[in-house]
Amino acid sequence: MITRFEISNYRSCLNCSFDFQPHLSVLIGPNSSGKTNIMNALLLLRKLTEEEHYHSHEEEPTDKSKLKVLFKIGEKKAILTATVGTYTDEKNNDVVVSSRQLWYMKDFTGNAKRLNISLFLARSIDRPRMGKNELFYYRSGYYHYPVKMRKIHESAWKAIMTIARFISEMRYYSASQFTNPGKCPISFEIEEEGGKRRGLRLYGHAKFLYDLFGSFKANSNGYQQFFDIIGPSGIDLVQNIDFQEIVTSSVEYSVKSGGRVRKRTREKMLVIPRFTIGRHELSPNQLSEGTFKTITLLFYLVTEASSILLVEEPEVCVHHGLLSSIVELIKAYSLNKQIVLSTHSDFVLDQVSPANVYKVSSTPQQGTKVTHIPKSMSKRELAALKDYLQTEGNLGEYWKHGALES
Repeated sequence: MITRFEISNYRSCLNCSFDFQPHLSVLIGPNSSGKTNIMNALLLLRKLTEEEHYHSHEEEPTDKSKLKVLFKIGEKKAILTATVGTYTDEKNNDVVVSSRQLWYMKDFTGNAKRLNISLFLARSIDRPRMGKNELFYYRSGYYHYPVKMRKIHESAWKAIMTIARFISEMRYYSASQFTNPGKCPISFEIEEEGGKRRGLRLYGHAKFLYDLFGSFKANSNGYQQFFDIIGPSGIDLVQNIDFQEIVTSSVEYSVKSGGRVRKRTREKMLVIPRFTIGRHELSPNQLSEGTFKTITLLFYLVTEASSILLVEEPEVCVHHGLLSSIVELIKAYSLNKQIVLSTHSDFVLDQVSPANVYKVSSTPQQGTKVTHIPKSMSKRELAALKDYLQTEGNLGEYWKHGALES
């Protein structure tokens, strides 16, 4: 898990750091304070597990940021320091152009020498084999050939591989990601060939429907837990979810050398999702914004094997009664994965402990700063807050009245 994160020269985060909670960390603060920038800086780590062929980008980096991350594996710690060159594309996404990643692994190697190993390399290894003075590995998607590296301690290498997998599983759900069910198709196509199934040109909302259908067909434990939560025995958001399947096929012909004609038959399936609410069967694009967002968020929260989850403003488009259930579920699932949540809602804050809350603020001179609420108070102030929570009100009201901003 991540225990500390330091950000330098990334958007509004000029020199920003904070210590993660092992389960749930909640970021509060006004608009433009930098909460989203902190989330995006975390996502830069995931990009480092996905990209290495930086020379394929013609653009020069417009920004060079520094990320320092403290990880804990059991009782041992590992520290990654990454210098990352990026530019921002037309969709305001970070594109990694260059990086240098150094590891401090003294708990694993017994010495303070830094190791220069990329997260992409550690994530790409299929079958590592330790040699006398070097590490050999085979990379997926390429011809099988050995690649030599400098000598590295085996336990350090395994720890870095574990961290790379942990980071690659990071998932991020923005405030507006699933708030418009009107973008949802009323059906989608999948194709089966050689016993394998794949969705055809599925992105965003359609990809969610495909993931939901796959989990439904597999009748997995995750899907059963998900439906128990949103169905009649849980928060009763929907009474049933079903999929109509219409099988079609297509034939393709290709001509080979010597005039040989090859016939290829592909089976396709048109899938039509249906959600039952009350007496009505609805297409996904007919669901309300709050219902659709809640279904998608809870589906991925319950079924996806992510190690760390970033959730931005779960309160958007959601009624307080439903929001209470969402926050309680987030707290429950944070026992199995690290969750970082940002919010503007005093109602969300009502349901978490002050120990989980971080105040995010920003000034033109210092940029974004993160302050852990308990550490920002004197013993007397903290005692007064605890007394207030036990006898008079809740943390959301305390924040609403400006007491946490001082």
